[in-house]
Amino acid sequence: MDDPIKRELEMQTSGASIHEWIYRGQEGLSLLVPATVYPPREDTGLLFSCLSKLGKGDGKKLLEIGCGSGAVSIATAKLGWEVTTCDVNPLAIAATTGNASYNKVNLTAIEGGLDEDSNFINQQLIESRGPFDIITWNLPYLSPIKEDEDRLGPFEDAGLVDSQENGGWGVALLQILTRENNLLKQGGAIYLLHTNNERGDLLQSRWRAAGWATRISSELQFDDGERLTCFAAWKPHENATKQFHDVLDSTNQYLLDKELPIGSMVTAKRQRSGRGQRKRVWDTNEGDFAGSWVLESELVESGPGLIQLDAGVAVIDAICASQDIPLASAHWTNCKPLSNHNLSIRWPNDVWTASGKLAGCLMEGRQTGKYHKVVLGIGVNLGISDNKEYPSIGLCEITNPMQIETFTNLLDTAVASQFETGKLIPKRRNQKNAIWALMTNYLSRGLSLTQGAEKLTVTSISQGGELICHDGRKEHIVSDSYNLTWD
Repeated sequence: MDDPIKRELEMQTSGASIHEWIYRGQEGLSLLVPATVYPPREDTGLLFSCLSKLGKGDGKKLLEIGCGSGAVSIATAKLGWEVTTCDVNPLAIAATTGNASYNKVNLTAIEGGLDEDSNFINQQLIESRGPFDIITWNLPYLSPIKEDEDRLGPFEDAGLVDSQENGGWGVALLQILTRENNLLKQGGAIYLLHTNNERGDLLQSRWRAAGWATRISSELQFDDGERLTCFAAWKPHENATKQFHDVLDSTNQYLLDKELPIGSMVTAKRQRSGRGQRKRVWDTNEGDFAGSWVLESELVESGPGLIQLDAGVAVIDAICASQDIPLASAHWTNCKPLSNHNLSIRWPNDVWTASGKLAGCLMEGRQTGKYHKVVLGIGVNLGISDNKEYPSIGLCEITNPMQIETFTNLLDTAVASQFETGKLIPKRRNQKNAIWALMTNYLSRGLSLTQGAEKLTVTSISQGGELICHDGRKEHIVSDSYNLTWD
């Protein structure tokens, strides 16, 4: 087995190289990169492209962990961000400082970062520069090296290997932010870049389980199957209110009648007049979830049907986070394995298992002059269901039982992940691929669709969430569930 220290010394004596990094159109940076410092690559460009979507910094504060050559920090500083950057490799700090000076950029570079006990090295110095509007990290991605494998040098290891034992460096950062509330400014966001290994695929689910909303900003797919993902995490609906009632007629109606901030949630242990699609009665048994949220009225422009389907994805995401499995919304390929958990979406607004209906989603609105209020209601059977009108099932019948408070928090986070908007979080993404994959889980059971007396074969969904069907002669676009039967 090679001596890692010897390898490190040999690399350090091999000298530095100059990298010309083109990061935005024709704009670029000239960077001097020592041999043991991570140079700008495709992942560097992906991370910067996500941060650049946030626009000019205008003095807002950004912390980059693991700065490497300084490429991302320097490029964001050029956009007007007040940048603090850190790395455990002292050569990376030297390179970043020199490269910033050469490219006429002011930033603060600190030798530090996370250690393997999930603590910040030089934490007080880093904290003195905050709190930060954005914290970002291009996470080390190589799997931990086994005892019988050749090791990298210590600095290479720190920059490339995800050696943190308890879930990886992304989870270690989550643990720090959970106990340190003075690093991230209220309304701020975390931007993390990871690969699609086991730890990466679970990362969003684990941040969701800890109470953070997440949303993908951008992805990069390689021919060999590797996929890089950059996602944002933030505290959901920080200015909204949450109300918990014993009994309400309807949580949707309650919010339509009240003036509450966007993102506000109301739940009821029991609904007396809960309703589903086409005013059908939705009974809530004790221990089940019934809740509603105030949404931004502009969301209606994407199509009411799509909002309800997105809400179905949110329900399934909440279940995924509770079971520590990859989120359905993280990538459509995560949806097929969910058929093993009997989870699927039935158009237009339900979550089903092989045994029956698990959840329903209903968007409603009210127009008052020019003002349009939009609310989203979700009902989920958590306990054993005994509905007599249609097959139904409770979540406890397919997963380990959980407290309603736990599920409420997971679902609130999932709803924010789907619908919340803000200056420092990515724009909403079209979930068509994930929705279709989850619908395929339902259709694969051999079910057919009838509208009136006409048999239809479902072939896809539109960008607006409408069903695209075929009757053997011509295509049909189905936008309404009227006279529609699944059998």
